[in-house]
Amino acid sequence: MAFTLKDVKDYLRVDDDSDDDQISEMMEDAKAFVMNAVGVFVEDDPQMVMLAKAYTQNRYDHRALMQSDQQQKKTIEYTFRSTILQLQMKYMGAES
Repeated sequence: MAFTLKDVKDYLRVDDDSDDDQISEMMEDAKAFVMNAVGVFVEDDPQMVMLAKAYTQNRYDHRALMQSDQQQKKTIEYTFRSTILQLQMKYMGAES
């Protein structure tokens, strides 16, 4: 599982190139999000890559977040926090 523009576009089901720059920026943000939360970004960790893809999808799908979408956003954020906690235990717990 890779975290490349092509793989993320496949995950997002985006066929054209019109949003490539925006998706690339969101991918960099997703990578930073994971690194800040976990301390590392491991390209060959499927769980970590899936979190980054899901974070990118959330940013892409909610570019213009409406007030009615707040509950869905909270549910997604809970999922992110849960996955981050698992990755923290996996990578930060190993340092002890």
